[in-house]
Amino acid sequence: MSRFLPRCWSGCSPLEPRTRDLDSALVPERSQATPNPADDNIPSMRTTLVLASASSALAACPCAYYTLNATTTPNHATFTEHLEIDFTQPNPSLTWTSTPGLAWQAQAYNVTPAAARGPYGKSAQVGNVALNSQSQGLDLWVRSQVLEGMVPIAEVVTARTDVLYGSIRAGMRTTGTNGTCGAFFFYHDDSQEIDMEVLSRQQVPGGNHTLNLVLQSPASSSAGFNAAGTPGFTPYTLTFDPAAAFHEYRFDWLPGRVDMYVDGAWLHSFHDGVPDSPGAVHLIHWSNGDPGWSGGPPEEDAVLTVSYVTAYFNASGGASACLDDDGGAGGAVCEVPVDGPAAQPTARPLTASATGTAGSTSSTTHSGAGRSARRSSGTFVYALLLLRFLEQW
Repeated sequence: MSRFLPRCWSGCSPLEPRTRDLDSALVPERSQATPNPADDNIPSMRTTLVLASASSALAACPCAYYTLNATTTPNHATFTEHLEIDFTQPNPSLTWTSTPGLAWQAQAYNVTPAAARGPYGKSAQVGNVALNSQSQGLDLWVRSQVLEGMVPIAEVVTARTDVLYGSIRAGMRTTGTNGTCGAFFFYHDDSQEIDMEVLSRQQVPGGNHTLNLVLQSPASSSAGFNAAGTPGFTPYTLTFDPAAAFHEYRFDWLPGRVDMYVDGAWLHSFHDGVPDSPGAVHLIHWSNGDPGWSGGPPEEDAVLTVSYVTAYFNASGGASACLDDDGGAGGAVCEVPVDGPAAQPTARPLTASATGTAGSTSSTTHSGAGRSARRSSGTFVYALLLLRFLEQW
């Protein structure tokens, strides 16, 4: 079964797409003269990626509900939202059956060494977020050259901040370069956070490989934002090198529990300090030189590649737009895939539109068992990288 296509088992019916024509070509555009990527920490810089595709199609929601696990199990859940993006197929030349999807914000901010609680600060830069030249996904770069005491890093965040419980997964290949932290996580605030993190310094060629499973909770907040001494921290030994190939990292967040998986295989469940407030989904690749966590900075530029992100979830604001007076999608109920396919790029196209915005404030986030603050007292901006795709059902 495709990782992208939920199984429909009730009320299914063929969809009739509505087509619309767009200009042809995918055009990268800067609102100002294009600087060197190393200069992308300039607050006034904006980046715009304009969508243009030959022909695309829009269709009604294919499912009204998404069900996770059997109804007889304690981890059964039903979701009304489905958001998905495949970063491996930026091909605008096809016709699509689709629903408008995810929007991501490529972050731009500076954090001083003192605020980052490390030997170095962090400088998130839009230029460190780029589509892979071999169409393998979205590259998140950590640069080896320290700029004014800060390590250039990369982070993208969903524009939606109303995610409240869900099954969320990402296909990732981490870096083999020592000295960075790659993280896939949900964030509400410093005491409500779900993390899956890979520290490249913990990956031993031909030896052990570690994935850190973390819940930032009121307990970790009271411990100085260090989850290591709380029930919300579990290092897990992997049976593979996370830098050698793409793998699917997934967490199922339900009321009172978080279940974590890799390639569909269950790793661990948390029951204490589980978040209960809405937030956003983040992908980050960073270093601040902290020998107790990220290590680094890396001796050479390091890249983490994301092939896709898929989320089945409920929204804090209420019912999905798919649920109209007639039940939406004919009342169809679809099954959330849980078989954990290998997260290799597949022939599944997307289109993308992106705009840059200066002057907005980035949310305070971190990753790590120990807190690494993101903000300093300076000016913060972010650039919106609106990766809006069209799904083929």
